[in-house]
Amino acid sequence: MGLTSEEKIYQQELLRAIPVVDGMDIHIVGLSLDNLTLSAPLNTHINYEGTAFGGSLNTLCVLSCYLLIHHRLKKENLDFSSLVIQDSQIQYLKPVNNDFMASAEFLNAESFLKTFERRGTARAQMKSVVTCDGSQVDLVQFEGRFVASKDFKRQAPPI
Repeated sequence: MGLTSEEKIYQQELLRAIPVVDGMDIHIVGLSLDNLTLSAPLNTHINYEGTAFGGSLNTLCVLSCYLLIHHRLKKENLDFSSLVIQDSQIQYLKPVNNDFMASAEFLNAESFLKTFERRGTARAQMKSVVTCDGSQVDLVQFEGRFVASKDFKRQAPPI
């Protein structure tokens, strides 16, 4: 199954807007208003134990959440100038020893959108889980809080 034109645009903009991502070989494999899934190959993120590097797993979780929030705000036609992570926690439950995916979802989408429309700033509670190809077992669980603001001096990347 190939990427839709929208997913191709997001992937190109992701690489352009966040340069550190360029060498990570990350791909968008699923995109909707409520979910976003990124994939990455183990061989690009392998550690000396032969499993995925924890920093790569955390980065993929953060990116999946960030891009989902960004996508939802754009689809709702809500302009914003800043989107940043405020805090997070991650649990590494089992070793990741194959190509992997991080799937993000909102924990508070409706209240986030209502608050953002009303106040111009809001906190999105997000969840992302990492699985390996072909498995539904959560290997990593991530939860984070992201802050979107309408009026901030820096401009958010045009993803």
